[in-house]
Amino acid sequence: METKTVTINDVAREAGVSIATVSRVLSGGSASAAARERVAAAALALGYRRPPAERREETGEAHALALVISDLTNPYYSMLCAGAEQAARLAGWSLIVCQPEFTPGAEEISLERVMSLPVDGAVLVGSAVEQGGVDEIRRRLNRIAKRMPIVTIGPRVEGVSCVNITSDLSLSVRKSLAHLVTLGHRRICFIGGSGGMRSPSARRRAYYEEMERLGLPTDREQRTDAGFTPQAGEFCVNRLFSAATPQNRPTAIIAINDLVALGALRQLQRMGLRVPEDVALIGCDNQFFTPYLTPALTTVDLHPFDHGVTAIEELIGTLKNGGSAYSQIRECSLIVRESCGAMLGARSL
Repeated sequence: METKTVTINDVAREAGVSIATVSRVLSGGSASAAARERVAAAALALGYRRPPAERREETGEAHALALVISDLTNPYYSMLCAGAEQAARLAGWSLIVCQPEFTPGAEEISLERVMSLPVDGAVLVGSAVEQGGVDEIRRRLNRIAKRMPIVTIGPRVEGVSCVNITSDLSLSVRKSLAHLVTLGHRRICFIGGSGGMRSPSARRRAYYEEMERLGLPTDREQRTDAGFTPQAGEFCVNRLFSAATPQNRPTAIIAINDLVALGALRQLQRMGLRVPEDVALIGCDNQFFTPYLTPALTTVDLHPFDHGVTAIEELIGTLKNGGSAYSQIRECSLIVRESCGAMLGARSL
């Protein structure tokens, strides 16, 4: 008969203390004498054995953390990973990067993969906190949080006890729209993304809400959420402009990210349209290649490197001192370059 593995969550429940308290006691951190006695008694009664990651302190090795991320080929996630790795290294911790996909059919395998990692805690970003409905994501995160402390990067999910770091996604859209409207644009479209991911959905909602507030026309029937790649940008521009006349085609495009903007730029040039003279273009993420495009791309910087640094610092703080559930909403910055047409001045209506 298979014996159930006793986890730190079982010890916390038996001792009547928090998971953070058990983690501090087992790692030699600060805790009251009473808490230490209760944890020790619970661990002995349950036959708890510390995982390898929790025993590293005894051998002088660095503890390990996990970064659970969607796709390192995406420059946004690469920058976030670079920030997380730097923060972990400077604090003397190892960082394990894991790329599971929380998509239908792969949920249980991905959860088991994350929860079996030999780490003390995890930062989760991408599909782990974005893919699926809110109830589904809440269940997923709470299952992982029972195994180890977590920090999430993305839209906050209520009912999950962790530190959350999120960008003001609505503000990123409002800044782009305000800039384009100031330049005289009225026919502005939003391209890229996926309805199954929470951050892109939030940005698209912000686009429609702000366009409505400004009294500007939108076409909700025109589906332009083809994904996050340059190919998605090419596809969306081709769909938007192929059947449009010069009188009713968009004069400005906001792309879900810089990769989609890259594809949009290429397709506009193929169609003989000049950027920014005929069509203004704004991306998002401020990736390394954006200043080197022709024209250089106006974009929104969500500061992913800083997100990675902060997430690791918060996770280490939680492991050492315990922590509470709260959310940090981080500012974004509009980086104005040539593709928006600011240097051309305001368009004549």
